[in-house]
Amino acid sequence: MAADQTISNTMNATAGDTLRWILGLVFLIVAAVASGLLMMKEMGVMGVVLPGCGEQSACGDLSRGFFGSVPGIGWPTSYMGFTYFIAMITAWSACWPGVSRLMLWIGRLGMLFSLLFIIVILVEWKLCPYCITAHVANLAFWITLECAGQSSRSKRTEGSPMPAFITFIFSWIIVTGLLVSGQAQAAHMNRVASEANMDAILKATLSGGANPLEQAVNDAGEGSNAEAEEGDGITFRGKRSVVENPNDFTGRYRLGPADAPIQIVMVGDYQCPDCKSYETRIAKILKNRDDVSLTVRHFPFNQDCNPHVNRTLHGNACWAARFAETAGILGGEEAFWKAHEMLFEVRGRFTQKEFPDMVRELGLDPAMFQQIMTGPAVEALLQEDIAIGGQLGVYFTPMIFINGVQLKWWQVPISLDVAVDKLAKDIAAGRNDGSIKAPPTKVVKYVEDWRDAPVKRIPDSLGVAKGVSSAPHSIILYADYTDPRTKALHERIEALRKKYPGIRYDIHAIPKNPDCNENIRAEFKDRFPSSCIAAQAVIAAAKLGGQEAYWGMIEFLLASGQQVTMPEILAEGDRLGLDRDAFINMMASDEVMQLIRTNVVRSKSWRLRSFPSIFVDGKQIPRWELDDEPIVERVVKIAVTGEE
Repeated sequence: MAADQTISNTMNATAGDTLRWILGLVFLIVAAVASGLLMMKEMGVMGVVLPGCGEQSACGDLSRGFFGSVPGIGWPTSYMGFTYFIAMITAWSACWPGVSRLMLWIGRLGMLFSLLFIIVILVEWKLCPYCITAHVANLAFWITLECAGQSSRSKRTEGSPMPAFITFIFSWIIVTGLLVSGQAQAAHMNRVASEANMDAILKATLSGGANPLEQAVNDAGEGSNAEAEEGDGITFRGKRSVVENPNDFTGRYRLGPADAPIQIVMVGDYQCPDCKSYETRIAKILKNRDDVSLTVRHFPFNQDCNPHVNRTLHGNACWAARFAETAGILGGEEAFWKAHEMLFEVRGRFTQKEFPDMVRELGLDPAMFQQIMTGPAVEALLQEDIAIGGQLGVYFTPMIFINGVQLKWWQVPISLDVAVDKLAKDIAAGRNDGSIKAPPTKVVKYVEDWRDAPVKRIPDSLGVAKGVSSAPHSIILYADYTDPRTKALHERIEALRKKYPGIRYDIHAIPKNPDCNENIRAEFKDRFPSSCIAAQAVIAAAKLGGQEAYWGMIEFLLASGQQVTMPEILAEGDRLGLDRDAFINMMASDEVMQLIRTNVVRSKSWRLRSFPSIFVDGKQIPRWELDDEPIVERVVKIAVTGEE
């Protein structure tokens, strides 16, 4: 009987039915892939950061928003979307060629959710390409489903409701179970990483009262290092902490007990999404604990008020900070924290029309408020915070300090709750005296950021680096060969290799041109017009001529500057002994372009923010340019000799 039914169903399936089934399957697969990519990113199992889906992108904003997670269980909505699409794929296959009414209603419910999310995306104007792809594909599937349903009813081949429904439910349960297991495993791995890194993060406070920064100052003052006495130009002998008195680092208004043994200082920007996320976490900690306090310092990423940023990211950030400080001046601590919460709720944005109502909500007079907000007193307070942020070397927000020690949350997934809880237990057990440390200046911080950075495994895909493969130390650049900064940095590294023989050295291609690097902004195309062909030439030279041709081409390009022509590159290839036709073909080959692409993807997944980026012994120096400070030389000296 079952075989007869199958034959009957197959006979009833027309070419139109088959086409609809194939289209439906394609739409579901597209939706599943898009939501699956988002899901893997949320789980932290993606080896590659999704292009256009960084922390401060539309995807990031949506995932942190109200509709980014399922109420009650906190699962990202991408998880639920993925389980739905996989279950629907199996049910769609099980019900063909007939479509039951129950299957139609499941599809209609999915359609309603997609419509809701598309409305949210358009209203908030958060154009996440993966979200849009998933929901548009789902709407296309729904249309296909309705057409298939009408065809089934007209031919009286409507399927039995139970097989498709049971298949859907069982598939959903299985996929959900796998996700629960995967989420638990990811959470366990994050916990292990967090706990393993916690001692390093809090090591400056675990020894009790000793402050390593103060000890370093004392050591430098004693002149115990013979090389420092000779004046090597590398050893740092300047100001090592932002403030003389650690208590002067805290903000003007405190939330929580004044004598709290754990003091959190957040340097932030009211329009920064990550600042809002951490503000929410800190608020929950303060609600549940009586041994923690919070103060804030402002660092708006806006050039209108902040000379320490190189571009404006947040258009209203300066006025948002002034709004909070004005509330504090006129209404005291209570008004400041009310304004602080209000500003995060509106994401730091308000119009001239909204301004009076916001002020009245604080119980203050709008006219007086505006007069103070635009006056010199508020500006002086804002500039005080910005100056401290500049000394700290802030290059993104938030910067979180626990008893003066920075929580480096961007390097390893770290729970703020775990950090606070661990410190509280150490204080209670007498392993920590609870003293507040003075945060280091940026000169010290940039070196410390390298010390604390995770080690990256950097593959030697071409095998043409300078130095032996077994060398104990390495310097790797990710850089554009036509960038003058690469040339300057290259010269400094070569001087270091002479001073400290045995360092392995290589420069991996990262063209600063959107023609071959989609992570680069369009305006860089005119500044670095030859980037792509330069990268192709270097890799092709390595493939055809080995190490000698590779470094010969690099030296030629570094000397040529930002504009070099193809005839000039070919002439250099001739000089290096490369066969011209083979060189041209290799430059244009998929193999070379794939190697460039691999570097671009890797730099994105590692969140490299600027180039050249430099890695010493596999650890990135996040910021290596600071006036005339020899940050690179200082790091290499520490790596090779173990001494500052």
